[in-house]
Amino acid sequence: MIHAAFLDSRMWDGQFKAFARKYKVIRYDVRGFGRSSRPTETYSDAEDLLKLVEHLKIRDACLLGVSNGGRIALDFVTALPSSVKGLILVSPGIAGYISSGPKEDELWADFGKLENRQNIAIKENRIRDAVGVDLEMWATEQSPNARRRLFQIALANSHVHKNMWWWRSTYRQQESPQPPAFERLGSIHVPTLLIVGDRDVKGMQLRTERLHRLIPGSELRVIGGADHVPNTSRPREFNALVSAFLKNLDS
Repeated sequence: MIHAAFLDSRMWDGQFKAFARKYKVIRYDVRGFGRSSRPTETYSDAEDLLKLVEHLKIRDACLLGVSNGGRIALDFVTALPSSVKGLILVSPGIAGYISSGPKEDELWADFGKLENRQNIAIKENRIRDAVGVDLEMWATEQSPNARRRLFQIALANSHVHKNMWWWRSTYRQQESPQPPAFERLGSIHVPTLLIVGDRDVKGMQLRTERLHRLIPGSELRVIGGADHVPNTSRPREFNALVSAFLKNLDS
C-alpha cells in the first residue's frame, strides 16, 4: 500500500486492518513523509520500493497506490515488472504525462484557482489553512471523522506545506526510471484495476479514464460519492472492489 502525497501510511489504517485478516499487507512511509527521513540527495521512489521488496523477500506483490502512490507503483511496474502480479491504481499520478489537449488543460486551469489560495496560505505561514485548502481540493466527500483524521495526518506532514520549495526540490531530487512510465503503459501486462471517484477532481477523472484506455486489458471502476481519497470517503465500496480484484488474482 503506497500512500498519497501530503499524507503517510496511516491513511491505510482501515484497509490494513481489513485485508491483513487474509493477506500479508505491507504499508510504508514514502521518503520525506511520516517516519521516513527527508531526502538529502538524488534518489528514486521506485528504487526505495525495490529495496523494501528485496529486504522483505517478496517475490510477487499486488501494488496498491493512491495518487502519488500510483505514480510510484507505475514507475515500479514499468521498470521492474517481474515482482508484480497485480496493480491497483487509484486516481494515479504518472511520470512523463502529456495532456490530451485543451479540454484537459482547461480543467486543470480551473483547479489552479484553489491551488493559488493554498500557495498564498503557505507564503503567509498559515499552515493549518494550507492543509485545510488541501483537503478542500482533494477530500471533499469525507465524513467528519475521516476528515479530522486526514487533517491530522496532513498536518503531521506539514513540513511539506511549510516549505513548498522543499516539496518542489524533492521532486527534482526524485528520479523516475527512463523512459517515463507514460511512454511504457503498453508494456504493462499484469492484471490492472483503476479506481476513481466520481467526485474527484475533474482532471484526475479524465486522466484515470485515459490511463485505462492505454493500459492493455485494464479494468476501470468508478465509485459514486467518492473523492480523491476513496478508501476513506467510501471505504466499504473501495474495500469491496479491492477484495474482488484480489480474489480474481488468487483464482
